[in-house]
Amino acid sequence: METNIQPSANTSILLYNTQNIGEEQLKAQFTLRTKEYEKIWQDIKTHTMEHPATHYLIQGIRGAGKTTLLTRLYYAVNDDAKLNQWLIPILFNEEEYGVFSLFTFWLKVAEKLNQTDNQWYKHLYNTLQNLEADQEGQAWPLIRKNLQQHRHKLLLLIDNLAELFASFDATENAQLREILSLHPEVRLVGGSSIILDAHFDGTAPFYQFFKLVSLKAISESEMHQLFITLAKQFGDLAVNKIQTIIQEHPERLEAIRRLADGVPRTLVLLFQIIMEGDKDSSFAYLEETIDKTTPLYKHRMDDLSKQQQVIVHHIAMNWDAMSAKEIAQQTRLPSKTVSAQLVELQKRWVIEKVPTNTRNHLYRVQERFFNIWYLMRYGDKQDKRRVLWLTKFLEIWYNEKELSIKLVEALLKLLDKDNTVQDLLVNAFLASEKIDPDIRAAMKIEYDNRLNRPSISLDSHQPQIKKDFLKFVGSAEDKIIADFIEAHIHEISLKDYLEYYHVLYQIKSKLFDPSKILSRVLTQSNAGLFEILHLYTAIYKKNLVGYKQVALKMIEVSLLQMPDDISPNILPLISIYWTLCIWDERFESVAKVLQEIAEQNLFDEEFLGINESEVSLLKEVFFDDFIHMLLVKEQYEMAYNLFDQFDLKDILKPYYYATLSFLKDDRNQEYLRMGSELIQNVQDILTSIDKYRKIYTID
Repeated sequence: METNIQPSANTSILLYNTQNIGEEQLKAQFTLRTKEYEKIWQDIKTHTMEHPATHYLIQGIRGAGKTTLLTRLYYAVNDDAKLNQWLIPILFNEEEYGVFSLFTFWLKVAEKLNQTDNQWYKHLYNTLQNLEADQEGQAWPLIRKNLQQHRHKLLLLIDNLAELFASFDATENAQLREILSLHPEVRLVGGSSIILDAHFDGTAPFYQFFKLVSLKAISESEMHQLFITLAKQFGDLAVNKIQTIIQEHPERLEAIRRLADGVPRTLVLLFQIIMEGDKDSSFAYLEETIDKTTPLYKHRMDDLSKQQQVIVHHIAMNWDAMSAKEIAQQTRLPSKTVSAQLVELQKRWVIEKVPTNTRNHLYRVQERFFNIWYLMRYGDKQDKRRVLWLTKFLEIWYNEKELSIKLVEALLKLLDKDNTVQDLLVNAFLASEKIDPDIRAAMKIEYDNRLNRPSISLDSHQPQIKKDFLKFVGSAEDKIIADFIEAHIHEISLKDYLEYYHVLYQIKSKLFDPSKILSRVLTQSNAGLFEILHLYTAIYKKNLVGYKQVALKMIEVSLLQMPDDISPNILPLISIYWTLCIWDERFESVAKVLQEIAEQNLFDEEFLGINESEVSLLKEVFFDDFIHMLLVKEQYEMAYNLFDQFDLKDILKPYYYATLSFLKDDRNQEYLRMGSELIQNVQDILTSIDKYRKIYTID
């Protein structure tokens, strides 16, 4: 039964008005942006403001934590007994609709001063209110005079600073710049989710004026800490629930974090969903998070002009970055109109520009979760499937246990099917080296029981046998090693049998006979196709190079005995064969087999008798290791061609961009189209490729 955990009566989680959170609660929840906070706080605390101080601009997309950081600084100054004697913090609301000119800005400052406990400023607000229109220029001098009289300084904490500057005319912006530059009585720390043109425009008053603090995506560990901190508001049951999911299913949380680009507000939504009840996959969490962000994102789209909406629609539906020319072609808007609107959309942080080495720069939706929300809400079935594939890939790459669970779910659906490719799918899934061994063994037993055939079980003594083997193997003679293996042959797994004997190859022992060892394993045991495929996979995954040539020869003999027409049932064997061939650098042999598979359209749904989702899963299992091996062996063209040849781009999208990163021609520019939600996964793949390059070498 699902547990719906609610916060206690005196606590709440506010997503959009964090200034309304109580001081103690905000401090308790403040686990993110601590480095940025300390940087600004130490400057505020140590600067006496005898001279004009440094002014800060905190930049980040909506939901990044700007308002919370400003509010935390406000409380810090207020609570510092020494500092608050002379420094008065003024925290503006996120939206100040009554401020539309420099005078109304100073009027708001006077109003905020009037609301403080300082009795000296009670009449200042009324004085400013009574100024005539031609006297408005006296507003700041009057405030400054009062501050000097009482030896006070002002710290202005202002969110949405770009909107504030936009409401001032050029003369007012110049006047404010002069005041902030020359008068030590006032200091400004602002926040903005819009690029502040005034800071980057060389002709603007505030050019290069602020010290920038950027709020970047939060890390996985920061997300975990955030969730635990929030859970403490709900009680021990909530803390235990969060700690359990972090320990047992971290990949589900990490998948959403990467898709959400590490935006705290979106991840707080995810936390709320977890508290409402358990979900069985990242995609289930994703769907609910998308549902909860709909009001925010729909409002964002509604705020755009019609032309801007059309442009954002086409960029979002493409998902990957597009050029201005491509956008103009799809929207049928004039190129100049598209270019002008793209500039405006960049200012609003809706679209970001991706520079290229040409004049044709690329553009994509800046907040990646907004893009995913758009695909899921307005896309067709294929668009939603693209998101599903990526979500599954993120889970699978992150955690072997999760891959096991996903494949077992697929497997259970197939066990009762009566079609010619049942064994093909089951054996393909179970042969994957990524599957957790305990789950693999359990599913193997279940499958064999259903087919009423004997199954190979794991012996409980295996871990101890392995420890004993590793203790003496470094100093023992080859015959003693061989005798130990044979003495335990009925207690160890077939894979361990191969690995233990491979030690003899490493010490160049004449007792190592790969043909004899493999033949014994494959013909004298009750190994089924699953075990055989798994053993062949282990040979290259574990770099058991001593078996390489014999394994290739055995598979070739098996394939020669097959009919000329490639049957779906031998696809797993072919998959293992081509990976071994790449390992051995037999590239022409692989190209020939790939051509035959493509010509016979073996991954056709009707031919296989399975649905599109199952075909996609099958492709993922078959091509994952193969593409990885191609990249390890620097066969970039062959890897690149596979994505078109077998329609793999959306199924294995991180591998697609990893492949593009190696290309040195114009296609390398395609790599720049990649969204930030893929960066970490692609980097993980490249790191893995580098690792295996050091392992795999031609004999």
